[in-house]
Amino acid sequence: MSCCGVIIMPYENPVPAAPRRSFELTGGMVAAMLILFFGVIVSVNATIMTMALRTMPGVETRSAYETSQHFNEEIARQHERDARGWSAAATLVRQGDGATLAVTLADRSGGPLVGFVTSARLRHPATSARDRELTLSESRPGRYETRFDRIETGSWILELQAKRGEELVFVSRSRVTLRER
Repeated sequence: MSCCGVIIMPYENPVPAAPRRSFELTGGMVAAMLILFFGVIVSVNATIMTMALRTMPGVETRSAYETSQHFNEEIARQHERDARGWSAAATLVRQGDGATLAVTLADRSGGPLVGFVTSARLRHPATSARDRELTLSESRPGRYETRFDRIETGSWILELQAKRGEELVFVSRSRVTLRER
């Protein structure tokens, strides 16, 4: 101890630190980084593509050739419908977990179209796994209805067909929306 109350401690030189080796980027490291980088990119792309194809395969029809053979018939049928002035108004209303589909068929003057055998197909815009084939029955003149137990909320494509005997006389395709409860 010194005269001023200061403690004096002996000084020792610290051991010098070993010199650090500088970082050296080698060819093997670069190759590993490139393989890792592109491996991540390829695996993410493969995952996204697999998920996309499972939810929306993109197949609209089983045989495009067969469908194309009936295209002119379909166009002629649409022209006949337009010349007659027939129209369809559809509503899809939630009832519990299910829904009711009601279609009103009317002629040019608004009179009901009666006596048809009607069928419909509710198509989900994203996947055909959720599509529904429906048969409608005439509840009152010009009004055709059906009820089903379960259906998801959202937008649907309604394809309606009306037959008189075996002759398909009316075809309509429209969008309907099912609201939440």
